[in-house]
Amino acid sequence: MRLQTWRALGRYGIGLGLRGVEVVGKLGLYIIAARALGAHDAGLFFLCLTWIGLASTMARLGLERAITRHIAAELAIGQGRAAGRDLRTGLIGTGLAATLAAAVAYALAGPASHLLFGAPDLETPLRLSALVLLPQTLTITLGSALAGLKRGIAAQFVQNALWPVLMLAALLAGISSLDSLILALAGALTLSALVGMALLARDRHRFTDRPVPADATASVDDRGAEALPSLWHTARPLFVVELVQVSLASLPVLALGVFVDAASVGAFSVANRISMLVWVVVICIGTFAAPNYAELHRRGETSRLLAMNRGVMLTVAALGLPMVSVMMVVPELLLDLIGQGFDSAATALRILAVGQMIHCLLACQDILLAMTGHGRALRRLNLLQLAACILLGAVLIPLFGMTGAAAVTALTVAQGAIGTTLVRLLLFRSPKGAAVFKRA
Repeated sequence: MRLQTWRALGRYGIGLGLRGVEVVGKLGLYIIAARALGAHDAGLFFLCLTWIGLASTMARLGLERAITRHIAAELAIGQGRAAGRDLRTGLIGTGLAATLAAAVAYALAGPASHLLFGAPDLETPLRLSALVLLPQTLTITLGSALAGLKRGIAAQFVQNALWPVLMLAALLAGISSLDSLILALAGALTLSALVGMALLARDRHRFTDRPVPADATASVDDRGAEALPSLWHTARPLFVVELVQVSLASLPVLALGVFVDAASVGAFSVANRISMLVWVVVICIGTFAAPNYAELHRRGETSRLLAMNRGVMLTVAALGLPMVSVMMVVPELLLDLIGQGFDSAATALRILAVGQMIHCLLACQDILLAMTGHGRALRRLNLLQLAACILLGAVLIPLFGMTGAAAVTALTVAQGAIGTTLVRLLLFRSPKGAAVFKRA
């Protein structure tokens, strides 16, 4: 047991090291891109990233979290072939959907740039952004499959660490135009997807049926064997969840683009992305936790699952709160690193950091709900978040601009963290509460 603990700590350490590479890569990317492009073109670049993120989330159909859960849960009881079928279904589904999304995004680039954003010079970058959709979608899906195999380090390398470093290298090599930067992003994500495929191919032997470990057999027998639903059944509520989550990140930026100039959008986008570096810690720990949540739930080991969840929350809080403190105390210093014209977002960054502080204290509860089959409860919580975001955004963003967008983002982040924690308490502490959610 002590050896397993040290191994787990070693994996967390390597994972956090990769996340450190991601932080440096992304922060360097934002700083150098903003300086190379200038405030106006940087605003257009971040609008393109938001556009790509929304379209890619729609193309994934909620399958990425479903793949993580199904692969981990089926392998926990020796059902390798079932895990392999779910992997193939997920990759084919997301690949086809991403291809369709790219065609639609290309067609909508002109109307969106002229009618929605009022920025004709955004049309070409939005069209080029369609090239990013397929590799980005596959990169995230492949990383989720690796996470299900408990290859958390490989998953993080593919999903989040490789492409920012490649982008940073491209910028340092002299790329300085918006169009070239988007093409470089497409190339970096394509390489990340190829690496993900190669890593999965190395683990293909795991997708065969194997004898169930004795401890797993005992646990399943004690609670009664429970078949997993189909991958699509698991994915349906999670698709809504993922779409709402990317909408919560995208809508304030897109709405701000309607009411203020591109430079202000760029400043807010930089502040927002700095605040979201806290997610680096959350996603790192969550990537390792997700397959273990699914495995322990599949085996019926609820007490171990809850003990692990407490450790996850404490770890994220210990690692994330110092980052939040820096954002709250010296936001001007962080924004000055980006370049001139971005310090106007200092107040916005402070507000965003408050939301991330609450998120740090109540982290990974959405992952627990998704990995234990409570996607419908998670979907309801996310729809409430979306409603709050739309209502608050309609009032605060036109009135207060950048500050209003920050307040909307912080409030919805806090709402999500508090809501998922309360539902987790009902589901795993109160049999009566769990019955209510299951009936719903």
